[in-house]
Formats: sequence, C-alpha cells, structure tokens
Amino acid sequence: MRNLYIHAPFCAGKCDYCAFYSEPAPDPASVRLWLDRILFQLEENAPRLENAGTVYFGGGTPSLLPEDVLRRLFAAVREAAPAASEISIEANPFTVTPEKAAVLTSFANRVSLGVQSFDPALLNAVGRRGHAGPGPEEAVRNLRNAGLRNLGLDLMYALPGETPELWRRDLERALELEPEHISAYSVTPEPGTPFTRRVAGQPEDDALSEAMWELAGEILGAAGLPRYEISNYARPGFESRHNSNVWHGQTYLGLGPAACSFDGTDRWTQVSDLRAWLDGAPPEFDRIPRRARLGEVLMMGLRTVRGWTREEFEDATGDAWDGFAEQLNGLSERGLVTLAADAVAPTERGLAFWNDVAESLVFSP
Repeated sequence: MRNLYIHAPFCAGKCDYCAFYSEPAPDPASVRLWLDRILFQLEENAPRLENAGTVYFGGGTPSLLPEDVLRRLFAAVREAAPAASEISIEANPFTVTPEKAAVLTSFANRVSLGVQSFDPALLNAVGRRGHAGPGPEEAVRNLRNAGLRNLGLDLMYALPGETPELWRRDLERALELEPEHISAYSVTPEPGTPFTRRVAGQPEDDALSEAMWELAGEILGAAGLPRYEISNYARPGFESRHNSNVWHGQTYLGLGPAACSFDGTDRWTQVSDLRAWLDGAPPEFDRIPRRARLGEVLMMGLRTVRGWTREEFEDATGDAWDGFAEQLNGLSERGLVTLAADAVAPTERGLAFWNDVAESLVFSP
C-alpha cells in the first residue's frame, strides 16, 4: 500500500451539512478503545506499509484528540510507515492552541485547517460547529510559530445568503494568512443531513456556484496558487501528494471506522459505526468488472489539471486506455479534454463539467 489514511471519527459537534461519519463529544473511553485498535492494525499491516509515501489523518477532527493520544498515534505510524515523507492532518482552528500546534507539527509536516468561512453569519447558516473559540488567524500563528511550513486552508462557497462579493472577501482573507494550499468546495446538500432538510424545495443556483468557482480560480491563480484539481489550489510544489496519488489510482490503506481502502483492483470500506468497528465488523467490498474499474481510475485522474500520461495510467492500472478511445475522442470533440497519443487532460470546461466526463467514462458500454 503506497498511501495510508487514518480516520479519527470524533468531533466536538456535528455540522449541519456534514455527511462524513463522526461521533460528537467523544468520551475518553471511546478514544482509548479507538486508539488501541488503530495501534493493533498499524502493527498488523506494517509489512504492507513499509513503502508508503504519504499519511493522511482525517475525520472527524483529528486535532481534537488529546495530546498524549496523538503522541502515541504518531509514534506507531512512524514505526509502521517509516518511508512516509508527506504527513497531513486535518485540524479545526478552535483546537489549535500553542501546545496542540507543537504536538501536531512534531510529526505532521502538512496541516489542513478547516476554516470554511471567515463570516460568522455564513457559518451559522450551515450550522458550522466549533467556530466560537480561537479564530483561524490565531491557529495559523500557533502553527507557524511551531515551525509549520506547509499550511492548507479549507473553504466552502455557495453558502446560503452568500454573494460573489462575500466569497471574494473570504478568498482575500484566506490569502492574507499566506497559506501554501487552499481547498474550496461548494456546499452540497447531502442526504439525511439537517442542512439538506432545511433547504429542501429551494432551487440550486448552479450559475452562481459556477461563477464562484471561476472567481476562486482567478483570484487564487493571480495570487500564485493555481488550480491543480477541480477544487484545490496550491503554490507550485505544495500540491497534496496524498490526494494526487489517490486521484491517480495509487493504492491506499484506510484504518478506522468508515475508512476506505484500494488495492488496485478492489475497494473496501470499513463499517460507519465505532462500536461495530471495534467489535470487528467486516468491511463492505466494492468489486466491479475490470473495465468499469479502469474507467473509474481514468475519470478520477481527469479531476486534475495535469490529467494522465499514458505511462502513468499504465503504471497505475497495468493496462492502457485504448479501450476508451471512442469515449475520449468524443470528450475531445466536445471540448472537455485535450487528447494526444501519450497524454490526456481536462480543459477548463472539462473541469467545470467534470460530471459529464465521469459519466462518459464510467457508464460507457
């Protein structure tokens, strides 16, 4: 497994728009049980992880974990995946005290800070929890003082009541913090969430969302953070290697409840229930025909600006994309990809209408 993901399913409270599996207000006993099982699985999988190049701690809110838990977790990951050179962790600003920042940066060399918006009214509109404590500016200062040199900010746009001007202000405030990376995602009504129930029946303004996506590309690109994936922007050399590897078909092992793994052929997902996961519930396997898997890998790489080289695709899949020649030619004729003998990449239009690209490749005959 060339990449490792660890899911920490604990949050101070669940945001209204969030569909990721998490447990609100974690109790110390649950955290210890989760840690013990993660440590066991790391030791069990160490032979498969000795050449893993990246580690990503997601959630949930990994930075909510107590400092002693983080230290034990980091020590175990360092032993199991000694070759990992990019180590990312997600963090909520309110958790990043000077002490926590020191612990995080003792192992992680990349922190993704969940700001979402700098506007309290917009955060309240989507039920964002955990923005009443230390703000993003203080969290960034603590991380920089602790020595962090690779900082990412996560933002959301198309929030209820948000205008392009308000989105511009959020982007400008983010740039004032001088991050190396910015992720910007349109808020999406996910089935079963309080946010989705609240906006039920309201029409989605796709044109406004697209305008905000274009504005992000213009403002961040001009500031030296060009788009490298549909929703991600970075200074050259600071792109997320972990995510780029996953988008380009590399194998990854996911540990923790709801964590996903991929061995190049099959994908499997751990049960989204902490108690069941602790009790050893088996994962759910996603086994699909070879052609469908190739189409899936191909379309995921076309989320990125650079797309695929033929050599890279063949290295990832052991196969060529020639079986999709008809679909790729069709996408090229529609102006959604640029196609050459040894490379394929999305156009700007192809990134904006990536769902059309995905549908053509995944559901092709």
